[in-house]
Amino acid sequence: MSHVLVLGAGLMGPAIAGDIFRFGLADRVVITDVDARRLRAATDYIRWAVGDAADGRLEAKPLDLRDRRALVEEMRQADAVAGAYPVAMVREVTEAAVEAGTHLCDLTGSAEGFDVFAYDEPARRAGMVILPGCGVAPGLTNVLAGQGAARLDEPEEGVLYVGGLPAERLPPLEYRVVFSLDTVIDEYCAPVLIVQDGRTTVVPALDGLEELTFPDPVGRCEAFYTYGLGTLARTGVELGYRYLAEKTVRYPGHRDKVLFLRECGLFSQEPVEVDGVRVVPRRVTAAVLEPLLRRGGEADITVLRAVVRGRKGGRRVEWVFEMVDRYDPVLRATSMARTTGYMCSVIVGMLLAGRIPERGVAPLERVFADAGRYAELVRELARRGIVVTERSRELPGAEQ
Repeated sequence: MSHVLVLGAGLMGPAIAGDIFRFGLADRVVITDVDARRLRAATDYIRWAVGDAADGRLEAKPLDLRDRRALVEEMRQADAVAGAYPVAMVREVTEAAVEAGTHLCDLTGSAEGFDVFAYDEPARRAGMVILPGCGVAPGLTNVLAGQGAARLDEPEEGVLYVGGLPAERLPPLEYRVVFSLDTVIDEYCAPVLIVQDGRTTVVPALDGLEELTFPDPVGRCEAFYTYGLGTLARTGVELGYRYLAEKTVRYPGHRDKVLFLRECGLFSQEPVEVDGVRVVPRRVTAAVLEPLLRRGGEADITVLRAVVRGRKGGRRVEWVFEMVDRYDPVLRATSMARTTGYMCSVIVGMLLAGRIPERGVAPLERVFADAGRYAELVRELARRGIVVTERSRELPGAEQ
């Protein structure tokens, strides 16, 4: 009997677990979290969403990921782990999975000072696979970068545009937080890795501003650099890209507003004194922004476009992959939870079915460069209402 351990009962964990039951991907799911109240809410939602499919097959267990012995013991009982935990825990969870010898499908994939590739040989020795960044970004973006490169003789450049947008646009930022606000602020501040001139380099977050348009009801948007390439910051060069970057998509004007906040020091973590009290500007800013960015309904839209250019048969070719996904009112599932969580559950299902035989660290851009695996992934996402379209065209340029 197949058994999946889901680490984290926040936004993504219940989406992963519910999808596993709806599509019969495993016989048993154990979902864990350190917060007992969040765990109860998650299990209540899963049982409501899938009904009888979870009867006798879903178990909730309180678990502190910092308790290495308990974490490894729980992992050893599972066939695969779906990681929907905070970014700060990626090292601890990865090391525990290697110790347990249990396959890991991780939503995070990377963190400052953490190199997932350092675990390649230990994971091979343990006979397990680490699939880093199994969400939408990193995740589906990596898949499309890998598949785009595989369709070309010489990949030259790629841009991965992705963003979560509120269906209801409320001023002043026309954005609604669907996960950690601290993570969002990090995106606006942290240095960004891109591939430029065939090597990995660093650029400032919020640079690279450009406009683009998505199908209705989204319309005109803007995009700018944020960290998010994940493993592509390294493998993009190996795939042959001369230029490769990820850009976050927002409604027009958002970037200039958050850039103003950043440049004024309001995202700084250096304490300042105010009326004799030492305060951290970023914490004050987050406290002010939090209620503003929680307003409005939870209906959201996730947009993604991957544009890959290069040479095929001596001609310059462009491939464009696109996805526009919306909130599911029937399951009360945000689009961000759908596109992130269902990507992970589909990959878990493929892994359990033996269709991902790799061991060690296996970046998605390599795993899904295979046309058959890619086609299966896209079919499975479409069964869940997440549709990836693609189109290609020949670009001006003489044959060589």
